[in-house]
Amino acid sequence: MSGDSFLVFGAGAWGTAIAAQLSRSNQKVILSSFDNNNLLNIEQTRENKKYLPGFLLSKEIKVSPYEKKIMDRVGSVVVCVKSPYFFDAISLLGKTTRNKNLLWATKGFDPKTGGLFSEVIEETLGEKTPYAVLSGPTFAKELAEGKPAAVTLAAKNINNPGALAKQMSNKSLRVYLSDDPVGVQLGGGLKNIVAIAAGVSDALEMGANARAALVTRGLNEIKMLGQKLGGNEKTFMGLSGMGDLMLSCTDDKSRNRLLGLSIGSGLSFKEATKLQGSIPEGAHAAKTLVEKNIVTNEQPIMFAAYKLLYGGLDVKKVAEELMLRPIKGEF
Repeated sequence: MSGDSFLVFGAGAWGTAIAAQLSRSNQKVILSSFDNNNLLNIEQTRENKKYLPGFLLSKEIKVSPYEKKIMDRVGSVVVCVKSPYFFDAISLLGKTTRNKNLLWATKGFDPKTGGLFSEVIEETLGEKTPYAVLSGPTFAKELAEGKPAAVTLAAKNINNPGALAKQMSNKSLRVYLSDDPVGVQLGGGLKNIVAIAAGVSDALEMGANARAALVTRGLNEIKMLGQKLGGNEKTFMGLSGMGDLMLSCTDDKSRNRLLGLSIGSGLSFKEATKLQGSIPEGAHAAKTLVEKNIVTNEQPIMFAAYKLLYGGLDVKKVAEELMLRPIKGEF
């Protein structure tokens, strides 16, 4: 393999789908993860039966347990692990990534600090590390199948990010460029919390009017908090903001929306996550951001999602509280 190849680290549904898309873009790809048993099964069957069943991977994609020597064969790394394991992945990959393009498609926040993953990378690997965040309105299954999609690539310190975006693009995937990694990360992480609230609203059969109002006000919360934390207002109106929010709040392939539907139907948080097999990113984000005092009652929709998940409050009471908040100007 040549130096312009990609290592995709994280062989869940999302990592598998990205590997498939990169291969579709005629890039040489290595798929790896922490789970060597699953990698072996994927290599033998060419199918990720654990996380993305029903889709066969191209034989061109190499599937391999991680070894440091893999880094000699790639020019870019895409980290696709769940947010609680992001630091572990960066620690494993370590300094061997410093002369590579380090990308990630993980949506969430550092559970220890509530900070952005760009901060984790800069603190762990140094501020000069060339990195980029990949985010946008995409479901793994559709991406793997090659259905049309568009995402945002927000880069820092990467030489010629336009060339990287072109490498990753193909006739079914369009990669747009951004110079706002902070805003792109915030949009992708915060929308998951709002999607949980949208699921609750629909489970309670509050109607299309209520969902539209909730999504609109949720977007305003994302924008206001996002700007406060350093993001650009325009970013929250783009693919990684409003686009991703619309997808996650309205389609039942969204795991965060499904969690909200379960909670709104009367299941406990434990029962709802057991039904899905894991904890969706929005639940991780809500817990981290509220407990780090980053999301407060100044973001009533996201704060309400936290109270429903971890406070054990009655869903109808929380919905009523949102409607009875003091009247104020829309903007």
